Amino acid sequence: MRRLPMFAVLFAILFDMGSAVASVAANDTVTPTLFAPGVISGPDDEGAAAFTPDGNTVYFMRSVGDDWAILESQRTGMHWSKPRPASFSGHWRDLDPAMATDGSYLVFVSNRPASGDGSPIDSVRGTHRSPGQGMNLWRVSRQGKGWGVPVRLPDTVNTCSMTFAPSIAADGSLYYIGCGPDNSLRLKHAAYRDGRYQSPELVAMGDADVQIRDPAIAPDQSFMVVSIQRAPKQPYRLAIAFATPQGWSVPQDLGDEVNAGTHAMGAQIGPDHRTLYFYSDRRVPGENADWNQHGDNLWQVSLTPWLDAQAKAGAVADGPWQQNNDASPAFSPDSKVVVFARGKGIARRLYVAERAGADWSPSMSALFSQAWMDLEPAMSPDGSYLLFVSNRPAQAGGAAIDGFFNGKPQPGRGGNLWRVERNATGWGTPQRLPDAINTGSSIYAPAVAADGSLYFMKPDSAGGEFRLYLSHQQGGRYQPPQALNFSDGVTADFDPAVAPDQSFIVFSSDRPPSTATDSALFIAFATAAGWSTPQPLGVTGTEARLSPDLATLYYSGADKRIHSFSLARWLDQRRTRS
Repeated sequence: MRRLPMFAVLFAILFDMGSAVASVAANDTVTPTLFAPGVISGPDDEGAAAFTPDGNTVYFMRSVGDDWAILESQRTGMHWSKPRPASFSGHWRDLDPAMATDGSYLVFVSNRPASGDGSPIDSVRGTHRSPGQGMNLWRVSRQGKGWGVPVRLPDTVNTCSMTFAPSIAADGSLYYIGCGPDNSLRLKHAAYRDGRYQSPELVAMGDADVQIRDPAIAPDQSFMVVSIQRAPKQPYRLAIAFATPQGWSVPQDLGDEVNAGTHAMGAQIGPDHRTLYFYSDRRVPGENADWNQHGDNLWQVSLTPWLDAQAKAGAVADGPWQQNNDASPAFSPDSKVVVFARGKGIARRLYVAERAGADWSPSMSALFSQAWMDLEPAMSPDGSYLLFVSNRPAQAGGAAIDGFFNGKPQPGRGGNLWRVERNATGWGTPQRLPDAINTGSSIYAPAVAADGSLYFMKPDSAGGEFRLYLSHQQGGRYQPPQALNFSDGVTADFDPAVAPDQSFIVFSSDRPPSTATDSALFIAFATAAGWSTPQPLGVTGTEARLSPDLATLYYSGADKRIHSFSLARWLDQRRTRS
């Protein structure tokens, strides 16, 4: 019979106290492999692999009877030595080793008393006490080829008797799980300056109601892997989040191939900074050995697909749009024709380019876009027509319409939505959409679904902020527009891009984590109860457009260039959770 995995022990403690503890694209799929099978991953539960910088020594936790100890193993060539207890471990219940990036010290979890003598510390939460089950963080420094005497981290960090899962950044900053102000277990960060840990801060990441455990921080703090439980009875799954100017991105689930078994926890970043080590009760395919039938072993998987995708995210996109202020690329279904806006202010016009093999033709001004301010093109999913915004008057011979946004009149910069048919020889004559849609002179940002439904933005009648609206098309007529349920007019939402089947929508918004100078891009998914709560994508920009295969988001960045961002992981994550 195998011992309970560490997270199950923790769950049992918390449950006793009456407190419930609560992507990669298909062609990028990676499969974890068992770490050092039969030597380190063996018949006892193992977890939390912490390596020296050269990768030749690993420290990890292993169940020993009813407790845990930290063991070490050395690598010679391709082989790991038989593990033995670390010199500082073996008497107390020691867990979760985390190595400093320079190898000079190690932080770990222990129930040893603060004085070093006496009884192990208890876990105390509210009025409930669990004898000997407490956890505090300790530090042991390297001395020559061995280790010194462990020292308990200060009360600044060890604010309660349930402090665990440390991870160390290159600057000495510490990420860990500790007690929050409501006595719940929360992800925390304690900066390290002038040889002292600063007061820890709660780390905001994703939905506030999810449980986050076992952070693994990159040395440069550019990304973090965590285990997330989205509902009390759901398993903990590994996810990755990236640092952005607005804070941590929403964690991206690493997918079913990584998150096999009933849980995946204890994340640690390897010395190459691209390999993830974790523990799981997943099984080795086809393995019949008794030691791999129950409990947890250590596994490893490359993070390269996620890190490479993030490195490419937000890059200036290749295409015929090579000038500043080019924006809103709208593609034909076969991706062989693109229409985009070029120019600035009232001088904006629509341009067309065609693809020949891997190259684009020179972009040419659309024949229907010569005299007025035309912008924000949106192609119908079947490619039969194009919607766009224009300041052209409703009646021929009139003046350019004025707009009103940003709290003031905008002479000549008004917008109504227009439609132009696409035919075998080019484009027809633009037709203004009916007054059911063009209810004012500041109607912008069209997006078309496969059934003809129209998404767009217009100012809220009460506060004046832009809101997102939907008009269904029935019998060839647009129905009265309705504001989307998440777009309340309190903060501005604008520039929607919707999937043809309306399964998801991407848009820009001034809601957090946007700043005074940048608007964050968000994604929301269709559910039976309406749109899900929008989640920030981790990039900022405006004028979102989708590629025909929906895998790529195009948007305008702060540098006034068109950028691209892969949505594959978001969509894969959605499919995983559906």
